[in-house]
Amino acid sequence: MSKTSPSHLPVLGVGPFYVSGIFAVTIFATIFKYLGWLRIGIIDNLWIRKLLILIGIVLMVEAITVWCLAVFGSHMVESVKTGQLMTTGIYAWVRHPVYTAFFLLNTGFLILQANWWLMVLPFGYWLALSILLEYTEERWLQEKFGAQYARYAARVNRVFPWPPRGSKGLRLS
Repeated sequence: MSKTSPSHLPVLGVGPFYVSGIFAVTIFATIFKYLGWLRIGIIDNLWIRKLLILIGIVLMVEAITVWCLAVFGSHMVESVKTGQLMTTGIYAWVRHPVYTAFFLLNTGFLILQANWWLMVLPFGYWLALSILLEYTEERWLQEKFGAQYARYAARVNRVFPWPPRGSKGLRLS
């Protein structure tokens, strides 16, 4: 780690920029849809709309669950302040659960609206998040934890919660 690197990441990291950005885009897109500016992408088929509403609700519930597990179940703030690499609990399933929660929440909200144009936005959100994390927090984590972080990153997805590769079970602890 270089001498100019802090001993630990800020608790908020680059999160406020990403989260406020995707919330702003989601809100403006929703306003545009309700003003009728995105009529061309509206899905009229009732069964597809119902399926999309269900998927949107499931994603939003998953977002809340992931966020609660990260913030309340993992003692994240203390671990960041003490410079520990989190690899257990929800962090065994996804490397960046707080970012994941906001990504899933916005994605679910956009899918609820049953508009093809709005469902393109989550791909941009994912791309922006991947680039942001790769060049900020993940670079810092690699520098600080070296091979330990490299092994962790090879096992655990960056954004999408999934059982870690090579795991024997589906435990969250």
